[in-house]
Amino acid sequence: MNFFDLLPLQCLRCGAPISSGRCDMVYFCHNCGVGLEFNGDNLEIIKTHFAQPLLEKEKEPELFLPFWSFHLDISIKGKEVYLPFLFRANYLKTKGSFFTDETLIEEILKKRKQQEKEGEKDFIIYVPSFPTTGSFAYSSNIGNRFTEAQPHLLFYEENKKMESCIYNSSDALAIAEDEYISLQSAVIPNLLALDLSFNLKGKKVIGIPYTRKEKGIFYDQIIGEIILVSALKKTVGSME
Repeated sequence: MNFFDLLPLQCLRCGAPISSGRCDMVYFCHNCGVGLEFNGDNLEIIKTHFAQPLLEKEKEPELFLPFWSFHLDISIKGKEVYLPFLFRANYLKTKGSFFTDETLIEEILKKRKQQEKEGEKDFIIYVPSFPTTGSFAYSSNIGNRFTEAQPHLLFYEENKKMESCIYNSSDALAIAEDEYISLQSAVIPNLLALDLSFNLKGKKVIGIPYTRKEKGIFYDQIIGEIILVSALKKTVGSME
């Protein structure tokens, strides 16, 4: 007979009990605000922050939707490349033709050497991680839009209520890597042919503030992208 060890779902920081939904992959303590993730053996603490509105600051957010936030560096054949410079359109001039792999690497590394280390900024890739319905296709590129915008976020000191988070860090990181490649493929030719490796420097879950635009529509108070209430499952979707 096989036996299972059941872990008590309680906060590792404050000891408060935590309630969770069926699809939750990160569990949020509504007492102290910490996030918890099961790593295969135990629960571990995940950094969790709630972003303050940058748009229409006078409006109180009605909900906070979870986004995984990854601070990544990228290496090509073991040599680090600075993501923000690569991300810019016209960073490399193809002159109507594709680079060979070796020429492309040389061009990228040459550009990298031209930049001062002190001028570098963190490059964050955002992955939306809230439960959605089939109508989410309307706003399915929202992670890309946050990644392109690279907003400068300020965070609340006090705890807020986070909606359900359906991706663990491993799955969300895989999505982040795919997201980066899809965004960069329009900037760098034959990107998939290069020997790429991603170096994770930091991860956290950020609660992005949303408020109502009109009946059936919310928008985020960071970059202003709308999302249909019908695209959000269950408790959020009932907020017509």
